[in-house]
Amino acid sequence: DLPDSAATALVDAERGTAVFDPEAQEREAFEGRIAAAAAERAAIEPYRLKPAVTATGERVSVMINVADPDELDALDPAICDGVGLTRTEFLFHAGHGLPDEETQYRAYARIAAWAKGRPVTIRTLDAGGDKPIEGLTIAETNPFLGLRGIRLCLARPDVFTVQLRALARAAVAGNIKVMLPMVAIPDEIARTADLLDTVIRTLIGEGIACARPALGIMVEVPAAALRAGDFPADFYSIGSNDLTQYTLAASRDSAEVGNLNDAANPAVLDLVARTVAAGTARGVEVSLCGDAAADPAILPKLLDAGLRSGSVAPIAIARVKAAIARYGG
Repeated sequence: DLPDSAATALVDAERGTAVFDPEAQEREAFEGRIAAAAAERAAIEPYRLKPAVTATGERVSVMINVADPDELDALDPAICDGVGLTRTEFLFHAGHGLPDEETQYRAYARIAAWAKGRPVTIRTLDAGGDKPIEGLTIAETNPFLGLRGIRLCLARPDVFTVQLRALARAAVAGNIKVMLPMVAIPDEIARTADLLDTVIRTLIGEGIACARPALGIMVEVPAAALRAGDFPADFYSIGSNDLTQYTLAASRDSAEVGNLNDAANPAVLDLVARTVAAGTARGVEVSLCGDAAADPAILPKLLDAGLRSGSVAPIAIARVKAAIARYGG
């Protein structure tokens, strides 16, 4: 809180600091950082609408993460190669109970229409852990290792089937891909594929237009990264946030162990490289949709690991493309 006696505060959101009633030297240094940041934004802005290409001419796919379709209203789809992650939890936090099929279908179809044919990856409900949902998740002593993500969805087929129906319907409207969170064993994607096939047969029987979207997995559990080739997925998307915290046993939301929660740790990068290698061997796409993809310090290491597709917050698009342009391999 701002002290009662303070007349001026310098707030640095990037560093998470605030200085009250700064000295002249502190004010001058702060203004210098503001000017430097403005110059950097001006320098990288031309990259926003350009394809991402390395210094050696290699194309890299840069997509965006979407938490709510309303975010897209002010965005030009030309800034990206598609949507690499759509978080569907926004539909389940409206305070009006679980969303019905029509509500979900309209939201997914809206994103597909915005993308204008570009791929749109929609993650199925990733509830549990740090994302409790009233009436769906349960109280657990260790929720990050409990009934969350695909585990919860498969345990509640009544809820999961509604979402899969909406996704299959929306797949008619655009290039929809479905991604399963927190997958740890191949049986989880196999069971989901069977359920999706049943959903499509039912929709066809009801005379409702639908299509079977590509079905992929988030690689965020070390077991999935170590044995990615065993999973019958149409694509892999590495969730670096959870993969890092599970690999290093360091909570991503705890300042006390923040020094351990490092996506540039060699163990995490090795798991990224193993996943990329598995995708290459199977001939399927591998992307990364965690925070690491937008970190200029980590991005070159991800590219060194063979990654050629990432998904970031829309605000980071120009910065990430500029960093890719500097990468020489």
